[in-house]
Amino acid sequence: MRNFSHAHDKIISVILAILIGLVVAFAAIGFRDLIQIIQSFAYGNGSENIFNFVAGLLWWQILLSTVGGGMLISIIYALFMEKKTAGAIAEVIEANALQNTKMSAKEGIFSAITAAIALGTGSAAGREGPVVHLGATLSSWISGRFHLSDRMCRTLFGCGVAAAISASFNAPIAGVFFALEVILGHYALHAFAPIVISSVTAAIISRIHFGNFPAFILPDYHVASFLEFPAFLLLGAVSALVAIIFIKAIFFTEDIANKIPIPSWTRPPIGGLAIGLIAIFCPYILGAGYGTTDAALKNAIPIDLLCLLIIAKIAATSISLAFRYGTGIFSPSLLLGAVIGSTFGYVATLAFPELASDYGLYAIVGMGAVSSAVLGAPISTILIIFELTGDYQITLMLMIAVVTANLITTHHLKATSFFHLQLKRKGQDMEGSRAKYLSQQFKVKKIMSHDFSTVGTETSLERVKELIVKLHYNVLFVLDETFEIIGIITLNELQEGYQKDSPIEQLTTLDICREHSFHLSPNDSLYSAVYLFEQTGDENIAVIAEDDQNQIVGVLSHRNLLRAYNKILIEAEEI
Repeated sequence: MRNFSHAHDKIISVILAILIGLVVAFAAIGFRDLIQIIQSFAYGNGSENIFNFVAGLLWWQILLSTVGGGMLISIIYALFMEKKTAGAIAEVIEANALQNTKMSAKEGIFSAITAAIALGTGSAAGREGPVVHLGATLSSWISGRFHLSDRMCRTLFGCGVAAAISASFNAPIAGVFFALEVILGHYALHAFAPIVISSVTAAIISRIHFGNFPAFILPDYHVASFLEFPAFLLLGAVSALVAIIFIKAIFFTEDIANKIPIPSWTRPPIGGLAIGLIAIFCPYILGAGYGTTDAALKNAIPIDLLCLLIIAKIAATSISLAFRYGTGIFSPSLLLGAVIGSTFGYVATLAFPELASDYGLYAIVGMGAVSSAVLGAPISTILIIFELTGDYQITLMLMIAVVTANLITTHHLKATSFFHLQLKRKGQDMEGSRAKYLSQQFKVKKIMSHDFSTVGTETSLERVKELIVKLHYNVLFVLDETFEIIGIITLNELQEGYQKDSPIEQLTTLDICREHSFHLSPNDSLYSAVYLFEQTGDENIAVIAEDDQNQIVGVLSHRNLLRAYNKILIEAEEI
């Protein structure tokens, strides 16, 4: 019967994975179509390659579009969205870790609508974040309709994310690994097959609708010489610097925006106004930026504009996110990477014309290095670029730059991705494994016991024996005259006391206790407790009241700690 049930679950998961792949793919297509419709209305042209016509736009047309888009977003926030902001990838990570993948369908749909309005009217934010959020929301809604287990819900949650990335980039392999690497946080064998099926399904639907083309159609670039290895290594370091500046600029702008005493509904229009003013001087920052990215990859942007774009895009994206005029970060990081890579390649080809590859190749590698450092998704990014180029030699150089960029960025920011930094700013440290996060949320007070007593420094061994043997206290804390803990006594210390050469009646607790100068508080996390036990090697640790350092409120045993942590590990595997 168990085998039959297991096989039944597999069949159900495959069917639902296909369903989610279909639904999310059509949702992603609808999202892109909606952006083009809005863009056609705002700018008179719905082409994704906005680079080709944006320079001919009139200044008032740009301002009217961006400010009007911001006002429309404010209306939707006020009428339909309680949080007054749209969701993106950070909210998806949060839903997976905290809410058992439960997401509001209403919030998800209106988040996608506001994102489409923002991008269609000129926001410098990204497209993939909203699509991933929409895919996760739809998979959560489908899971809720079937009343599935938490484990199955998390698997299907990953299916929705993978399908969203697959449909956006026509990169089904990258979609799978993005879901596992960024959202679920680790690789689970039982989830792999459904996620693959969902990703492939979405890619098929996307290819039927858009044709079998990747997000960027690239020239046939090749590495000129493996002597370029140091150059790509240096490009990785430069990409890390750009990623760090980009991330810090976003948070700096957000902090400034939060300090401005204005009603929340005015933020999107103000953001739209700022974007419009920047776009008057540099219109290529408008929208998700795929046209501009494509131009950078094909060497179609002069060096002076490349340098301007680096500054303008960072400023525009930071303002868009800070003033809630768009949410995504993926597309801007791709554009920034392509621009910085192209600029770096331009310099490299001037310095070493015989050894350097075409600087469009540097743009590809820079695109991967910056985006991977921002997203904290090195594997997914490498796979996306590989699926775009199909060139093994380029992928080797990309790996060098990506690893370098990620190492430097992670070391400097003390976080693996922009999304984890976002969540940390909200007080939610989800860095690392799901087990680590769960253990950080679990409080010591839930597992501490009251199986302890206190004794003074002059208490006799007979009294200690009575407390431990007759009254069954497992732990005695020895207090000095100021009621501070100076030692601990368990059955082991009592037995050792009776084995001493000194007369029993002359021994006191001070003679047999073991030093105990550390403690926990009731609201300390299980994660902190694990660390303290590892450092001290003790079997029991006192739990002291936070408002009174002389009040012992409990004791935490190593056994209870391991039992609770084991439950968390089991729960973490239920993805």
